[in-house]
Amino acid sequence: MSKKVIILGAGLAGLSTAYHLRNGCCIYEQAERIGGLASSTKIDGFIFDCDGHLLHFKTKYVQRLVNNLLPGQLVPHKRNAWIFSHNIYTRYPFQANTFGLPINIIKKCILGIFETKSKVSKKNNNLKDWMIEKFGPGITKHFMYPYNMKFWTVPPEELIPDWTENYVPLVGVREVINGAFSFNTKTLGYNSRFWYPRCGGIEQLPLSFARCINNVKTAHETQAIDIKKKKICFKNGNSVNFTHLVSTLPLIELKDLVINKMPQDVKKAFSRLRYVSIFNLNLGVDREGICDKHWIYYPEDNFCFFRVGFPMNFSKDVVPRGKSSLYAELSYSNSRPLEKKNITKRIRNDLVRANILNKGDRILTKHLNDIKYGYIIYDHNYRKSVNTITDFFRKHKIYLAGRFGRWKYMSMEDAILDGKMVSDLINRK
Repeated sequence: MSKKVIILGAGLAGLSTAYHLRNGCCIYEQAERIGGLASSTKIDGFIFDCDGHLLHFKTKYVQRLVNNLLPGQLVPHKRNAWIFSHNIYTRYPFQANTFGLPINIIKKCILGIFETKSKVSKKNNNLKDWMIEKFGPGITKHFMYPYNMKFWTVPPEELIPDWTENYVPLVGVREVINGAFSFNTKTLGYNSRFWYPRCGGIEQLPLSFARCINNVKTAHETQAIDIKKKKICFKNGNSVNFTHLVSTLPLIELKDLVINKMPQDVKKAFSRLRYVSIFNLNLGVDREGICDKHWIYYPEDNFCFFRVGFPMNFSKDVVPRGKSSLYAELSYSNSRPLEKKNITKRIRNDLVRANILNKGDRILTKHLNDIKYGYIIYDHNYRKSVNTITDFFRKHKIYLAGRFGRWKYMSMEDAILDGKMVSDLINRK
């Protein structure tokens, strides 16, 4: 029997899967347009991405692929990211850039990193243990713990450090000392360099994938999946059969979409999945050059947002001449709900207190993105739950892909590679 591969979701992972399969597959996307979280919106001359999305390359393969898809369109940037804490701006990452902070804090950070070198490495039971082992109590107290608490909305003691390897730069004594007495010139972290399209916003990447794919059907929201009959029904009345299914839909939603009875351990695994939502406010400002930075982290609770970014510094094309744009990100979850009444006013007031906006600044346009599935919570149930669910679906030739399909912290490059990996699996069947 010939293969009939159906892909649910036209975000980067789904598009990459179809691109690498080439033939014999079809993508079904619930929205009217493709791109998922990598889409962009054009309003009054401004281009706003769904959230802050930048391209980082760890592999030559993806770098070549994206450059072939967007020939001459990617502009390289050297990261200009900062942290605002203790009423001081310091360079990112904090662990290598304490210069400018109060002397007593710098001293604690330096002494703390020496402590890590004198202790025997042990198995980390939670994210807090991992922070202290890698950075010492000073850096943990003055940045790592408060920022992660604010970002993840749950205490780091409830989390595991599985996601940190590729995203949190580790430092040695030399980097900590150098960064305490002057701005550290050594670039650290996966995002020390990034690329962004010259024109059109980040959605140019999914659009370039789509131009290479024949069968993409939008406005097809999944209503039900029958894994025994291998059939998918959509809310618009259409249905389709499959031999192999690739789901990039949020993993947690498959629990209600699959109509077949699931084993008790799979049901229990689904009930333990947790996530952080992101409330993202985009603003178009009637003033040029409101900030020269790419983005700023805010670890302290006296500001409602955990990060503010400035798209006009990624590309001049995303704002009209003489204007500026920004996005402010807030995280929330069942553990820490967000009171959304008057939230835009609160964000604006905090932007004024942070000296990003002036009280008299005219806001030309605003665009809200309330992203239900923002980040996966890596708690102590994470590994067992995801493995149990993944194994169950794999037995039925249902493959999970992408950031939310696989329920995994991923960059855009990771999502592209994940699509390639799934296509390789299917091609071998």
